Amino acid sequence: MRIRSITYFIDPALGELDNQLAITYAHSRSAQIALEKAGFEVQSIRLATSPFPTWLPLADKQTSHTKIEELAVRAEKNGFDYLALGPCSCHTNQEVEALIPRFLSIAESIFITMPITADHRISLQDIYSSARVIKHVAALSENGFGNLRFAALANVAPFTPFFPAAYGAPGETAFAIAMECADSAMAAFQAATDIRHGCQNLLAEFEKKAAEIENIFAQLDNEYDLQFKGFDFSLAPFPEEWCSFGKALESMGVTAIGSAGSLAAASILAGTLDQGTWRKSGFNGLMMPILEDAVLAQRSGDGILSVYDVLQYSSVCGTGLDTVPLPGDISSEKIAALLLDIAALSVRLDKPLTARLMPIPGKAAGEEIEFDFSFFAKGKVLDFPYRGMQAPLNVGDYLAINPRQTH
Repeated sequence: MRIRSITYFIDPALGELDNQLAITYAHSRSAQIALEKAGFEVQSIRLATSPFPTWLPLADKQTSHTKIEELAVRAEKNGFDYLALGPCSCHTNQEVEALIPRFLSIAESIFITMPITADHRISLQDIYSSARVIKHVAALSENGFGNLRFAALANVAPFTPFFPAAYGAPGETAFAIAMECADSAMAAFQAATDIRHGCQNLLAEFEKKAAEIENIFAQLDNEYDLQFKGFDFSLAPFPEEWCSFGKALESMGVTAIGSAGSLAAASILAGTLDQGTWRKSGFNGLMMPILEDAVLAQRSGDGILSVYDVLQYSSVCGTGLDTVPLPGDISSEKIAALLLDIAALSVRLDKPLTARLMPIPGKAAGEEIEFDFSFFAKGKVLDFPYRGMQAPLNVGDYLAINPRQTH
C-alpha cells in the first residue's frame, strides 16, 4: 500500500494565490517528511483548483491562457507534480469546447474535465461536446496520449483526490488522500481461508492505515489552515501484477476477471469498502483503469473483459471507464453513445462515475498498443457494440432520469 497522492485544493478566485500556494507547499513538505518517516511512501503531490470558469475570464482567451501558464509554472515551482483545473460545462459556456484542447496544450501536467450530468439530468450538449473534445485531443497528441488528461464526469463531487476527477469548491482550501492499495486487497484474500475472513482482514488493514495517517496529519493541522477532507481507498492499481485490481478480484476465487462470478466478487469487495469508518472523500470504490492494470489489460486484450463488463461492475461501485483504448477512427457519435450510458447509470444509481476514453490514432480494434509510460501496461485496442443512436433519444438539451428509490 502506498499513498498515490496528497491532493491539495485551492480557489484562485479568493485572491492571495501566493499565500494559498505557500500554505499548501509548506504543508505538503511537512506531511511528506512525516509520512515517509512513518513508513508511508508518497508517490506524488497534486494541486486541484475550483472550476476554472469561476476564476478565469474565458471571454478573453489570451488572458485566460496566460493565467493558466502562470499557474502551471507556479505549481511546478511549489513542488506539485500535476495540476487539475476542474470541470466546465459547455452548456453554460459555449467557449469551453475549443478552449479545453488549447489549455491542455499549455503543459503536460494539466488535467481538465467536463461534467455530463447536472441535477439528476443528463446534458446531451455536454455529452456531444465531450465526445468531440476526446476526438480532437486524440488527433492533436502523440498516440492519443493527451486524453489521459481529460475526462467526462458524472455526479462527481468536489474534493476527490484522484486525477483527473479532482477539483475544489469555491472558497475552500483543503486536502485529501488518494491511496494505491490494490496490493492490499490481493494479499488479504490470498491469505484468507474464506471470503468473510478476507473482507475482515482488508477492512482492518484500511482502518489501521487510515488512523495512522490521520494521526500524522492531526499533528500538522495546528500549523496550517487547511481542512482534511478524507481518504479515497479505491483499489487503485499499479501496472504490474503485484498491485493489480484484476489480480485482487481473481484472488477472491474468480478464475479470470470478466468471466461469470466477477460481478459477485466485485459486489462483495465494494460492500466491504462501504463498511469502512475512515473519513471518506472521493469514490472509495472499485477502480478499473484498463491500461494502468497489467491483468485488466491482459484480460481485455484476450477478449474476456469487455468495455461493458467494466461498466456493469460500475453499477456495484466501480468508478466508471478509465484509460480505455479505443479505435482511432471511432466516431464522436459512437463515443457520445457510450458517455450517455455512463451518465444514465450514474444518474439512475445516484453515484459518481467518470469516463477517460482514449482513441488511439492509426490503431484498430484488437491491435496491440504500448506506451513509453511507466504507469501503463501493454494492451490491445477495445471496441463495443453500436448500431447508431437517433431521435428521440438524442434530441433536446437534457434527458431526465429519476434516481432509483431504495424505499
